[in-house]
Amino acid sequence: LLIAAQAVPGLAASRIKDITAVQGVRDNQLVGYGLVIGLNATGDSLRNSPFTEQSARSMLQKMGVGVPTGAIRAKNMAAVVVTATLPPFIGTGARIDVTISSLGDASSLAGGTLVLTPLVAADGQAYAVAQGPVAVAGFKSEGNAESLTEGVPTSGRIPNGALIEREFTAEFNDIEQLSLQIRNPDFRTATLIADAINVFSKESYGGAIAMERDLRTVVIKRPTDVSATRLMAALGELEVEPD
Repeated sequence: LLIAAQAVPGLAASRIKDITAVQGVRDNQLVGYGLVIGLNATGDSLRNSPFTEQSARSMLQKMGVGVPTGAIRAKNMAAVVVTATLPPFIGTGARIDVTISSLGDASSLAGGTLVLTPLVAADGQAYAVAQGPVAVAGFKSEGNAESLTEGVPTSGRIPNGALIEREFTAEFNDIEQLSLQIRNPDFRTATLIADAINVFSKESYGGAIAMERDLRTVVIKRPTDVSATRLMAALGELEVEPD
């Protein structure tokens, strides 16, 4: 096997885009608090989860329905935490998946519908709103003598359940200096990547544009006559042999 590997040039070569990631181009986490309604008596018991009743009264009051404290006794709703991942450069109007997890003592979220829930990022701004029927993989069945639980019925998903309402405003093409983060940091790999980029840039742009900063990072200065998107599309296809 060693002889065969040595006999085939470039056998261990990898594209730069497969072994690095552009710094700053990353996902962002979103989280929100909401209510799932329409449950078949499997929701929160309001005595043990008073925040569920408070949330329901607040929602109804915003709709013009006045409900006194302690008037809600139904078990068809549950307080939940909604989480999602916001991909980079996603635009307003796009949809993403969301995950729903019970916050109270509900026994199952099967058959429930999530009410409109804002999803906020670490900066406190709402970037998406989630709503829709919850898909639950697990189930729970009870009888007089025995109960059976399969999977986790208190968590579920809503495919394409969140609508993007706000974009992150960073303009990628305006970045003058790009940084590549090596997924498996190594000093030699960093220098190989920088050398491969400089060989290409001298032929295409008339000069070297890359320099290794450390074992993890290669810094690239963007030529003024090419956008960052086109530059990274070209550099990502270059091949190197990681150490």
